[in-house]
Amino acid sequence: MSKPEITEEMIFQCFAAAQQSDDRAGTAASFMDVEEYENKIMYPEFARWARTAGRPDLARLFSKVAGEEGLHAVWLREIYSDMGTPERGEDTARAVDALETIRANCDELMAMNPEGVLEKALMVAIRVEEREYLDIYPRFRDQAVADGDERSAEVYQRVIDSERQHAQWFETALHDYRQELAASA
Repeated sequence: MSKPEITEEMIFQCFAAAQQSDDRAGTAASFMDVEEYENKIMYPEFARWARTAGRPDLARLFSKVAGEEGLHAVWLREIYSDMGTPERGEDTARAVDALETIRANCDELMAMNPEGVLEKALMVAIRVEEREYLDIYPRFRDQAVADGDERSAEVYQRVIDSERQHAQWFETALHDYRQELAASA
């Protein structure tokens, strides 16, 4: 019997992309919404998958990154202290719905093919972090620089550096995980 498959694209639909706005406050609100989503929903769910699969090492990594994603929102909130809780963005709402759809089937799939689900989650985590540090957040930083807001630009640069580190952690974890799977095959 073949193992059921959750594809990388299915899991990638759980990623919410922060949206650049015409004004820095709108960009900041979208950024905070997405970073808090990754902190409270996406990466904790990936950590749950890892725990379910008996991989506490990967669960710790996903949880560690989740915590840092929350810090990113805190860093920017220090500048936009009057913002409060940003509204749930359209793309974040879509990502939450995608994750709920996967969650409905994931426990059964985790029982039948935990290796495949975890490998895909690590691949998606790399894509998410790379997209943030290579594309999305540099544009936000550049917008702040163009508007003469060096303080926000510095925060976005710290986030870019952090997201780059997350991608490297996930790349190492994926490499090690694949080696372990190959050795046990």
